[in-house]
Amino acid sequence: MMIEADTLCDRIAIVKDGALKVVGTQQHLKDHFGSGYNLQLNLVKSTLEYQEKAMTFVRQNVHEEAELATRQAKTLHVSLPRDLRLEKVFRALYSKERETEGGINQFLLSQSSLEDVFVRMSE
Repeated sequence: MMIEADTLCDRIAIVKDGALKVVGTQQHLKDHFGSGYNLQLNLVKSTLEYQEKAMTFVRQNVHEEAELATRQAKTLHVSLPRDLRLEKVFRALYSKERETEGGINQFLLSQSSLEDVFVRMSE
């Protein structure tokens, strides 16, 4: 349902316990109430050494508050805060050092979802 709301609606209202909490566009809700950004990293190798290398690279070049959310084989899911500078992120992740220093093969950056906003608002 959240994907449909994100795609079809111009404005979304969130109601909790019978009271209207917020009304806004999808982007407004994600910017102000989302958890930030999600960074998925695919590593060159799945060793613990490469995982630590990648996290060090991300904390030094992307954002010092990057937190490892989950790891699975060659894939790391990293949570990044909302105050992210996208220019800095892309400059770091498109650099040659991404693979040499960080051991990162590929990456995917996404903003928190509308579902994430609803979950955070319900807490």
